[in-house]
Amino acid sequence: MKKISKYILLGIAFIILSSCSSKAPEELNSLIQRPKQGELSIKGTWQVVDIRYTDPNKKEDSIALGDEIYIDKNLVAIGDSYAFPPNFSSKYVNLSKYLQNRGFKVDDVDEKEEVVIVNASQGQLFSKDFIKITNNQLLFIVNDAAVIITKVSDQVESKITNTYSKREANERSTNSQGEEVAEDVALLLGVRERMENSIGDNLYNYYTYLIEINYDEDISYEKAYNIFIKDKEEYWSINVDSNNITDNYDQILSYPARVKENLTEDKIKEAYSFKDINLNMRINYVSPNYISIDYTSIANSSPITKYAMVDTKNIKDSHFLSLEEYTGEEDSDLIFRSKVIEEAGLSFDNVKDEDIKFDNTNFGIVRDMGNWLFQSSVYKGNGDDFSQKFFPMEIAIGSQMINKASNKASISKDQVKNLNSQAKDYYILQNNKYILIQTADEILIHEINEGLMDPKPIFSIPTVNSTTIISIDEQSGEDSESIKSAFSDYNKIID
Repeated sequence: MKKISKYILLGIAFIILSSCSSKAPEELNSLIQRPKQGELSIKGTWQVVDIRYTDPNKKEDSIALGDEIYIDKNLVAIGDSYAFPPNFSSKYVNLSKYLQNRGFKVDDVDEKEEVVIVNASQGQLFSKDFIKITNNQLLFIVNDAAVIITKVSDQVESKITNTYSKREANERSTNSQGEEVAEDVALLLGVRERMENSIGDNLYNYYTYLIEINYDEDISYEKAYNIFIKDKEEYWSINVDSNNITDNYDQILSYPARVKENLTEDKIKEAYSFKDINLNMRINYVSPNYISIDYTSIANSSPITKYAMVDTKNIKDSHFLSLEEYTGEEDSDLIFRSKVIEEAGLSFDNVKDEDIKFDNTNFGIVRDMGNWLFQSSVYKGNGDDFSQKFFPMEIAIGSQMINKASNKASISKDQVKNLNSQAKDYYILQNNKYILIQTADEILIHEINEGLMDPKPIFSIPTVNSTTIISIDEQSGEDSESIKSAFSDYNKIID
């Protein structure tokens, strides 16, 4: 993490604490604004009055002092980034953790301080959290900057709304003939690569491909170290470190991309890592919310492979989530245990229920030919009698069905296999114009015309080592430009 000067730390803290922390609890409650039913509590025209940086050497080009921010039920606009129309939601959050998870170290903020955050979003086109300081002051984060805005009007002028309405019609929907407007697409494809060392042990490395598909069908790609993902205003990097003594991959790193250069500092690295020297871990899935792994433990005499889910943005305080914690349904663990016993009966002969060891955290997400699936494992015995099976978690929990067959893609797995018998995975872009097909040694891009794949690929990315997809993040239009810029700013590109 970049070292933040005391001035910056105290500056952000002062803005927040001068409005909240000096008050008694009952007075604080009067400052935290709950959105009223039928009323948007942050509606109005706002102006940027201060910008504080985590790194004084960096400046944010997308926003400047004096810029106006527009918020109402039909529009949220910050310069060229906008939602039309937006969706709003609000929640209480711990202010200290919220800022720390976004790379801001604010020592003077009360660890128990809670504030209201109003999120404005429009699918993949826009998402922004606004921290309510008072009725007339908000704070939001843009990359390395904390931006403070004050209200200058309770309304947004109709001419402003009309301007963005015209932009939306031209940039995001259809042309005058009703045809979809072509947009640039940026696809972040996170992968795990496997290779063997001289004695036959598996070695794993993690990378991200940025695949750019421009509206004129010009395609290019770059490759960088680590898994790189976008979470609203933030970019995060995820990787696994190996132990020099045991050679186990025993440490998961998950951190805001902006702090990468400071990971050599022990305190910084510790704040964004999960380490267990008894485990050998491998990442199977990454999203802004969860990291899913499989692992073995050197404490076990038998090679037991289990799965686990951890929190992407709170990796230091993380623990392996139980299924009940993940789903929020009280009976989840009981249903899960019944499923494990059922699978044991199908997998092993002469097994008793009491012989099966149940672990309510032994579940995770894996990639399976065009889909993400929940998977678990069951085992019995030890030593020469040890046996283990892996199974998909097809169980009903509350109102949700884990691993419900819901793939309604325009192109099926059988169609992909018919086109390319070597296909091991595929992904259909959201505009339904392209499909990525992964084989043992390359990633191919085919066009889709009238629901059918063109037999000949239009682009190919070679994959020398055994490769597994573990994250997919697709952005289009303006967001694709942001991803391209962030990818080069925060990553070391592999030539």
